[in-house]
Amino acid sequence: MSLFAKLSELRAVKTQDSGGTDELSISRADGFQFKAVSMCQGDVVDLDRLLPFDGQLEIVLREVDDQTDEMQDVGSILIRSDEQGRGELTQQFNGAGALYDLTYKVI
Repeated sequence: MSLFAKLSELRAVKTQDSGGTDELSISRADGFQFKAVSMCQGDVVDLDRLLPFDGQLEIVLREVDDQTDEMQDVGSILIRSDEQGRGELTQQFNGAGALYDLTYKVI
């Protein structure tokens, strides 16, 4: 039976571009991009996204350089099936000088 990761929100605790805007790509580890957003420090983006998975699901956050279109990994998180029934959870993407919180639940 497939489970779903319900992604609620992404919070910019610290942006890579200090005092500026990060252009972000949020995707599954298999490369399927499901959201592109621009965020400043302190911003919160409502994701409201359901992603089906079995076992575990890796979510990857990348910062896109708007001048060169090069991507830099901010980090990845693993959402696991054993998190079902634990309510809303938060994990952090921490890399490339940036820090983002992802809030989700497994249903």
